[in-house]
Amino acid sequence: MEVDKNNFEEYLPKIEESISKADFVAIDTEFTGLNLNDETKNSLFDTIEERYNKHRRSVHQFTISQIGISAFVKENERYVAHSYNMYLFPASFGPVDVRFMVQASSYEFQRRYDFDFNKYVYSGISFMNEEQEKQVKTFIKRKEITAGVERDVDENLVQDVCSEVAEWYSRAAVGDSHTVLKNDGTRKLKYNYVFENEIKNRYGDVWTSTDNDRNIVVTKITHEEKAERENKQKADSSELFNSLIGFRRVFLALVKHQKPLIGHNMLLDLLLIFDKFHKPLPAHYKDFQEEIHRIFPLIIDTKSIATHLIKKKLDLRFNSTLGGLYHVFRSAAGQNFVIHSPVIAHGEDFTIYSNETYLPHEAGYDAYMCGYCFLRMCHILTFSDVKSTEVVPCTFSRYLNEIKPFHNKINMIRASINSLDLSGSSKEPQRPLVFVQSKTASFQLSAYKLAKEFSKFGTVDIKLQSKSRALVATGNIYCARDLVKFYKNDKRMSVHHYSKWRHSPYSKPALWTGVILSGGMCLWALWSSKKNNT
Repeated sequence: MEVDKNNFEEYLPKIEESISKADFVAIDTEFTGLNLNDETKNSLFDTIEERYNKHRRSVHQFTISQIGISAFVKENERYVAHSYNMYLFPASFGPVDVRFMVQASSYEFQRRYDFDFNKYVYSGISFMNEEQEKQVKTFIKRKEITAGVERDVDENLVQDVCSEVAEWYSRAAVGDSHTVLKNDGTRKLKYNYVFENEIKNRYGDVWTSTDNDRNIVVTKITHEEKAERENKQKADSSELFNSLIGFRRVFLALVKHQKPLIGHNMLLDLLLIFDKFHKPLPAHYKDFQEEIHRIFPLIIDTKSIATHLIKKKLDLRFNSTLGGLYHVFRSAAGQNFVIHSPVIAHGEDFTIYSNETYLPHEAGYDAYMCGYCFLRMCHILTFSDVKSTEVVPCTFSRYLNEIKPFHNKINMIRASINSLDLSGSSKEPQRPLVFVQSKTASFQLSAYKLAKEFSKFGTVDIKLQSKSRALVATGNIYCARDLVKFYKNDKRMSVHHYSKWRHSPYSKPALWTGVILSGGMCLWALWSSKKNNT
């Protein structure tokens, strides 16, 4: 289902209902950029804190352009997907005027998959985080919006409208009404709020309202009646306020119901969702980890499950990309790899992705694919080692219990560890390192040349320590093993498995310092002993 700012209020109750009824909710985001600069690119050397700080810098500068939510509801022994695709565009109002960057390659990628940039800008649902929401609420209550220096409206038009009201007011009787500003379909709700407040402040005994077509109507009333109406009116103008916080209301529904949250390769999705709808990302990973786990106690990354299934070397061949997974699990072989695989269907009002539609990198469709693959993989993990005669239709709670090893384990792309644990400390072994040293003074090491030469063995990143020494992070133990074996007799450089004590530039000085100190202490002890004896 496509949702934009024009139908958001209409569909919001339905979205909230889908979330409340769901067994789990799958999500996906599209965004305006990926890397702020070369310093924020992923590296196999990255620790969790380093990677978090890189992403944090980028997330602060980029924004979400589209979000997909697919709520999977169990109905009569089948899972029914309620999928929503929503364009988002940040709100600007009073003190909140978001600035964000765009990475050309990201827009090129979205254009390749028919991303509708006009719909994004003109019909994107507004959103804010908690901090921005508080700023706007305070701004509205103080009525600062009526100050000309604070408002983004045509002041000449404001003056023209007030002049028209003045002319009408001079001859109007109590109870008379007049339409002063007709809606042409482009004026935003916040501008109506500016005009109405300006008119009320200039003319004592008038009341403004908007009709069904959002035209501004002025009515002359008594002073007593105006005071009574103002007492009843909410200070924060709830309609305006709700339109400004927009998608944050969906986010709050997700937090309220705390359904299992499913995504694919979802670290960046989580960071963006946290920063744009909840709070600005904290300075340290530990604070983020504790807070994200508090608001979403169960998060599951299908990339981690897929990587595990690939290692099991099942007869079902697939790669770990979302599109690759969906293609395999959507096939007859994938659906019947284990009998009694769950039946998955689209909801009655959610047919946009039915009839074999394939819309990769549309957030709503990617969210649906993610939820679909999640259920298929849950079933395989639950029954892959069980005799076919013992396989039975399965409850969702059993699926969750069987995949406990993957609870809150989020895949790390090209980092020192494979995944991080949002529920506690991440204790995975680090990726294997290789130490390289040139054998002659004439052969100087170059990060670019080493990366080019070593990349044929697998994924590598290079960290030069000097012109003669380098540390190489490898994607897996096989890459490290092959490098050491291949360059065993190389005349230019030696390649060994990295040992902290043998190869660290700090280990030998530390070792000699220890030797000297311990030797000194022994000599001092001997001297003291000899002195006492004499």
